[in-house]
Amino acid sequence: MNDSNPLFERSHILIGDEGIKRLQSAHIFVAGIGGVGSFTAEALARMGVGQLTLVDHDVVSASNMNRQLVALQSTIGDPKGEVMTARIKDINPDCQVNIIAEF
Repeated sequence: MNDSNPLFERSHILIGDEGIKRLQSAHIFVAGIGGVGSFTAEALARMGVGQLTLVDHDVVSASNMNRQLVALQSTIGDPKGEVMTARIKDINPDCQVNIIAEF
């Protein structure tokens, strides 16, 4: 375990070194960064997944504010993929994020 990274401290208690290594080497695909996908992508990043591929062509709109992590006053009009990437990198800088802006 990377002792200098407290992000994975609690996970390490549950899954140990081997589990952390498996998460860090995992590549997971998330289709859509909406109400479910945004929470899923963030949870995966917080778990320590090493690589995420996020698919969404949409931009943040005011109607997303009630259910999407990417939806803030400051992000209205921004591509959801870019907003989610910035959020993930702020949480887990080691997570590689690939964006596919199609759907």
